[in-house]
Amino acid sequence: MGKFNFVKETNIRHSREVVMEHINKLQPLNYNKFMWWRTHTDKVVSLGKRAPLKERILNGDFNPSSFFWQAQLALYMAKDKLDLTKHDVRYQIEICAVDFARHKRLMEDFEKEETNRMEALYEAFTSAFQITKEELEEEFLRWPGDILSFYYKAENFFRTTPAENRKNMRGRGRPPKIKTETIPKVLQVKRGRGRPRKQP
Repeated sequence: MGKFNFVKETNIRHSREVVMEHINKLQPLNYNKFMWWRTHTDKVVSLGKRAPLKERILNGDFNPSSFFWQAQLALYMAKDKLDLTKHDVRYQIEICAVDFARHKRLMEDFEKEETNRMEALYEAFTSAFQITKEELEEEFLRWPGDILSFYYKAENFFRTTPAENRKNMRGRGRPPKIKTETIPKVLQVKRGRGRPRKQP
């Protein structure tokens, strides 16, 4: 049972209830042979760079990609096809091949989309508040709230606190180096009720 156990323990990160809660907010897609692995869309049409930052946030331009939840759904679809009391590893792979392929492609889409949205978000904030990417990251990566609440914090902090004062508040010298691939908390997929319980 190795193949499915690996998927179950490592890749199914949320309970079925949490996954379906997110999926039910999405719009189902008609089958497209060129994008067959995508099953839903979040219906968000980006406003573009010229729109005010607050309007872009409210529109959902920077929200976490729905591809993650579609990928989680693909694994539950695979799980529903199996009878672990009689299916051997080879049969598991055969019957779930499409679902595993769908999960792989959706996670690739998710990682690409998250990178694009993060870059767009950094560009929008640094342009709106005339700050450096390093200064934004230092505040952004430790912010516990959502994007909109960070926007209000930025409105109050960056616009009213002179750059030299902000530098002194951060302390002397250069700020600690932050890995650029780190995902800010405001962009991370929020966890639901944790992982599903392990099956005996």
